[in-house]
Amino acid sequence: MTSKLVLRGENLSREFISGDTTVTAVKNCDVEISANEFVAIVGKSGSGKSTLVNLLSGLDVPTSGTVTLLGRDLSALSEKEMAELRARHIGFVLQKDNLIPSLTISENVAAPLVMGGEKLSSALERAREILGQVGLGHRADRWPSEVSGGEAQRAAVARACVGSPAIVFADEPTGALDEENGKRVREIFRQLVAEQGAAGVIITHDMDLADEADVVITISDGETSGRVVKGA
Repeated sequence: MTSKLVLRGENLSREFISGDTTVTAVKNCDVEISANEFVAIVGKSGSGKSTLVNLLSGLDVPTSGTVTLLGRDLSALSEKEMAELRARHIGFVLQKDNLIPSLTISENVAAPLVMGGEKLSSALERAREILGQVGLGHRADRWPSEVSGGEAQRAAVARACVGSPAIVFADEPTGALDEENGKRVREIFRQLVAEQGAAGVIITHDMDLADEADVVITISDGETSGRVVKGA
C-alpha cells in the first residue's frame, strides 16, 4: 500500500545576497516525504541541509521552486495561514531542548496546544499522557532545571508530537547528548512519530544515525543527490 504523500519540494533554490555576491545555499532540489517514513537528510556542515529544511518547513521562502504540504502550496498562504499550518501540522525538535524555564515540564509540552486555542486543562491532560509515553510521567511537575539533559530532550520530542502533526523535523536532536541518552531519544522520536502516523525527518551529519532511517536524502554544496530507500 502506498503511503500518503505529506510534503513535496520541487526544484527548490535559495539564494542569499552578500554585498555584491550571490550565494546559492540550495540549488534545484526535489524532495518527497510520505507518512510513516523516517527520513534522514544528511550533509556536512555548510552543505545546505538546514536551509533546505527551513524551506520545507515554511520557516523560509525559496528563491524559486515550490513547497506543498498536505496538498497546500505554501507560497499561496498568508503569513497568518502559514503560522497556523505550521502550528497544526509541523513539529520541531532542535539540538537544544529550548524548554521555557518558568514553565513545568508538562506546561512546556502543553504549550503548543494552548497556543493553538485548546483549553489549559485538556492540554495539560494530553501533555501528561504523552510524557508517560516517553517515560517522563514522574517528571511532569518538575522544572526544566530539575531534569537531566536527556530527559529535557525527551520532553522536547513530546512537545513536538503533542498535537499529532503530519511531519516532525529534528535538527541534530542528539548532538548535545551522550551516546546512551542520544540512542534513547532517537528511539523515542521514531516510536512516537510512528504512533502518530506522521513522517519523521532527522537532519544530521552522522552517518550512523542515517543508517537507522528508512530513506536517506544526501545534500552536498546545496544539491540533493537523490533519495535512497533502505531495503529497496
